[in-house]
Amino acid sequence: MIPLVWKQCAPRLVMALAAMTILLAAVGCGSSGNGIITPLPGNKYSNASLTGQYVIAQTGIGVNQAGTSAVPFSETIIFSSDGNGHLNLLVDDFNQGGQLLNPTLPVTGTYGISTDGTGTLIFNFSGTLSNFKITMIDDSHFYVVEWDGFATASGLGEKQDMTVLNALPTGNFVFKAHNLDSSSRVGGVTITNGAISGTEDLLSLGTLSSSRLIATTVGMTTPDSNGRGTFTLNDGSSFIYYTVNATRLHLMSNTGSLEIGLAEKQTGPFSLTTLGSGNSYVFGSSGDTQTSGAAGIHSAGVFTTDGNGHITGGTVDYVQDLTVNANLTVASGSYTLDASGHGEIDLTVSVGTIRQIFWMVDATRAYFLADGTTAVEDGTFSQQQGAPFSALGNQAAFVMDGFDVAYKDRVGAFAPTSSGFNWNQVANSFDSNPNDITFGGNPSPALATSGTAQVSSNGRVAVAVNGVTSNLVFYLSGPGTGFMVQEDANIGGAFSQQATQ
Repeated sequence: MIPLVWKQCAPRLVMALAAMTILLAAVGCGSSGNGIITPLPGNKYSNASLTGQYVIAQTGIGVNQAGTSAVPFSETIIFSSDGNGHLNLLVDDFNQGGQLLNPTLPVTGTYGISTDGTGTLIFNFSGTLSNFKITMIDDSHFYVVEWDGFATASGLGEKQDMTVLNALPTGNFVFKAHNLDSSSRVGGVTITNGAISGTEDLLSLGTLSSSRLIATTVGMTTPDSNGRGTFTLNDGSSFIYYTVNATRLHLMSNTGSLEIGLAEKQTGPFSLTTLGSGNSYVFGSSGDTQTSGAAGIHSAGVFTTDGNGHITGGTVDYVQDLTVNANLTVASGSYTLDASGHGEIDLTVSVGTIRQIFWMVDATRAYFLADGTTAVEDGTFSQQQGAPFSALGNQAAFVMDGFDVAYKDRVGAFAPTSSGFNWNQVANSFDSNPNDITFGGNPSPALATSGTAQVSSNGRVAVAVNGVTSNLVFYLSGPGTGFMVQEDANIGGAFSQQATQ
C-alpha cells in the first residue's frame, strides 16, 4: 500500500516567462544548492530502477502565463525512461486556473537516480528546463515534487502496465476526487463496456449530498497507446482518465475545474465484521478550508474497531487554519458498513465529532471524505500492521506539502539509526505575493540532517527533524509506512517503506 495525501493547494507553468526574473533564495544547509543529496546507506537504486513508462499526477501553485500572479494547477504527465538516464515526455495535461493547456510534444529529458532512490527528472521545453525531484518507493512507484522557480507541486508517480493500456477498464471501482476550494467526492461504480454507473457522496464546501446516482452520458473512450481516455458524467463533469494497470486509474477534470483523483478496482463484499474486532486503522487526509483556502487542513490518526459497529479507541492529530489539535483521544465512536463497501465512521474527540464517509477498496483499505462545514477534506485509511510498535522500521521515502510562511513541498528519504534517524530532503517554497522579490518558487539546497522519534505502541510517533521542525507527528500503518502532520505549520504528508534492490 502506497499512502498518499493529495495536496490541495495547486500550480505550474510549462513555458518560459522571459519577461520576469525570479530570485532563487537559498535556504537550509547540507550539500550544494543543486539539490543533490548525499545518499543514505541501504538499498541500491540506480538509473536502471526507473525503466519503462510512468504516469505522474500532481497539484501545485505556479506563476500564471502573464507572470503577474500565482494560480493553482493540476497536472498529469506520462513519460518513458530508458533505464540509462534518458526521458521522453509523452503526455502533459496541465490545467491552471481552469484552463487546460498542452505543450507541443514530444519533449526529451534526462534523469539520475542515487542509490537511496532519490533523484532528478529534467524536461527540456525548448530551452526552458522543468525540474522534478523524486524519491523511489520501489521500481514502480515514486514520490515527486516540482523544483522550479515558476512553480511548486507534489504528487505520485506510478509505472504503467503496457499490456493493458489500450483496454477499457471493467468491473467494480471505488474512487476519490478533489476539486480545489470546492468539493470532495468518493463513490463506488461499475464499469461495463465503457459505461459507468453507481453512487457517490459529494461534499461541496459545507454541504454533503449522500448516495447520489451517477452515470456516464458519454461513455469511456478506448484509451490510446499511453492509456489516456475520456468520459462525461450526468452531472456535466468530464474527465480524462489514465490507466496505470487493470486495477488502478488516475482522473483529471476535462471541463475547466482543477478536480483530480484516483480510482481502484474493488474487492468485496463487505459487512460490519470487515473492520474486524481489535483491528486498528490509520488514516491521513488533507484539504482546503473556508478561512485559509488551499491546504488549510492536514489530519492523521488511528482508531480501533470491534467488528460490530463500535470504535473502541484511538488518537487523532490535525492542524486547521494554523490551529493545532494534538494527540486527541478518541473517547468513543461508531461505524456503519454495507455490502457495497459504503460506510460512515464517527470519532468522538474532545473538540467534537470527526465524521468520515468512506468506500472500501478491499478488506483493508478505503477512500474517505471528512464530512464538515468548514473544510473540503479527503484521504485514505488502511489496516495497521506490526503493532505494538517500538521503532520506526526500515528506510522510507516521503513527500510533504502545505504552507507555513509560504506554500511548501518536500521530498526525500529517512533511515532509522540506533539514536533516531537520518533525514535527507529537497524542498521548494513558493512565495505567492507578486510584489515580493522572491515571488515564485524558491527551490532550496538539499538538506542532510538527523532527528529523533518517540514511538508509542499504537503507532503515534513524536518526531523532531533538526533544522526542519521540532513538532512533527507520524502515524504508522506499518513499521516504515504511514502519514504525518507538522504541527508548527500547516504541512502534512505520507511515507512508504522503500523496497530493497
